[in-house]
Parts: sequence; C-alpha cells; structure tokens
Amino acid sequence: MNNIVEMQHICKKFGEVTVLKDFNLNLREGEKVVIIGPSGSGKSTVLRCINCLEPIQGGKIIFEGQELTQKTDLSALRRKIGMVFQHFNLFPHKTVLENIIEAPVIVKKTLKAEAKKLAMVLLERVGLADKCDSYPKELSGGQKQRVAIARALAMNPQIMLFDEPTSALDPELVGEVLSVMKRLAEDGMTMILVTHEMAFAKEVADRVLFMDQGVIVEEGTPKDIFENPRHKRTQVFLQRILH
Repeated sequence: MNNIVEMQHICKKFGEVTVLKDFNLNLREGEKVVIIGPSGSGKSTVLRCINCLEPIQGGKIIFEGQELTQKTDLSALRRKIGMVFQHFNLFPHKTVLENIIEAPVIVKKTLKAEAKKLAMVLLERVGLADKCDSYPKELSGGQKQRVAIARALAMNPQIMLFDEPTSALDPELVGEVLSVMKRLAEDGMTMILVTHEMAFAKEVADRVLFMDQGVIVEEGTPKDIFENPRHKRTQVFLQRILH
C-alpha cells in the first residue's frame, strides 16, 4: 500500500506559539486514522496543514508522491482532498443541490446536468434526497453536516479530512452524521478524523493517534489505545473522557 500523505518533521507556529513540533504522520491508501487529544493539542492544525489552509514553518508534506510547496496548484490539490469542518460552511443563499454542484461546475467544469445527477446520488447516499430544494436555514445541524459531507464527496476526493464534524451538533443529531461517515469508511475511503466520539473511533479506525501539545504521544490500534494505553498522558485523558 502506498502512502497517500506523508508529513515529515512538521513545525507549525502561530506567532510565538509552536503548535506542531517535529510532527510526523504517514497515511496509506484506504486507511482510517483517528486523531484524539485535548483541545489545543494541534489536532485540527494537522488537517489544515495537509489541505494547505495553514502554511508550515518547517518540514515537508508529500501528497501522492509530490511535495507540497508554495508553487503547488492549490485548487488542483483541494479537488483531491475533501474536508468537512465543524461548522458546515454551507452557502446560506443557495439550496442544498446548488451547494453541492457549485464546486464540480466551477472548479471541475462539470456540465450542470451531470453535476445535478451526481448530487442527487450523493444526497441519496446521505439520506437527504428529499431536501435537495431546501435552504440551509431549513435544515437541522445534523442534516447540514450530511450535506457538507455530500458536497465534499462531489469532488470525488482521494482522501477525506473530518475536523470534529459532530462537535457543533446537539447530541441526538450526532448519530446520523456518524452513520454516514461509517458507511464511507466501509466503502474504503481514505480518512483522517479528528473527533471526541471515542466509540466511533474504536469502531472505524485502523490507527488511533493521541496528541498532546503538538506531538503524537502514542499511536496504535483502537484496542491498544483504548484498552491498554501505555503513556500516562493517554491514560489520564481517556479516564476523563470515558468515565
């Protein structure tokens, strides 16, 4: 299996604060990696660096064998990397269908009729075909997030990045989003997820990384991390979260 993403010795600073210190991560095609850890540990920053939403101050990121540099064509890169954020980021003045076809039509120059057909297939997949003509304000948080996932999938990405996709949702809406993500995982999508949903992490992850203060403290299978964490910091974090 080839590495689709390699992060080598990444240093990321915000002003004087170092958020990622000598950070290393490899992701193989088809792999599901879940990143857990306390707030402020740098988890979301890892995703934003992969997508070039944040410039790095040291190290290198290699995507599909190519190093990402300032000369990288970002729009071409982002066609291959789907990202789902905490706060949906849907266009409020566009319908659900229009939100989904926007990028394929504008960025990929897909014909509108073709983009609509694909959008309806994706809405079916996330259980929202009946909401195609609704506006975001008419949807629940869980529905908005499912539309955001369909929108990311419309670009047919090689990899999906999920940045705490359920943390802004009411608890009773979390399950509907997780079930969509679980189906994606079962379909073989390469994924990196930042989440606080530990039961979900146990179920879908091939590997779990525990981060604290900008470094990976411990990594392993879900069984290793959740049932037999070796590092004191991991143990303390999981005790707080799971009890």
